[in-house]
Amino acid sequence: MVLVVDDLLNLPIDLSMKVLQAIADDADAATLNSEKSVRTKVLETQMKYERGDMPEEEYKASMSLLRKRLDEVKGV
Repeated sequence: MVLVVDDLLNLPIDLSMKVLQAIADDADAATLNSEKSVRTKVLETQMKYERGDMPEEEYKASMSLLRKRLDEVKGV
């Protein structure tokens, strides 16, 4: 019985932590602050180009910026 009460008391805290982590992950992806988020954006850009949704000039410009950002994030 004690474990059930303990779980119920921790539920709001656990849920809040999951929501905050999701917000942090979304913010990181939007601002390209981690290597993972930059690599994800690179893959998205490549897929758009391969599908024909992005002109070659835009693709080259985007990839150039993403490579620079990746180097910055990695500290190179």
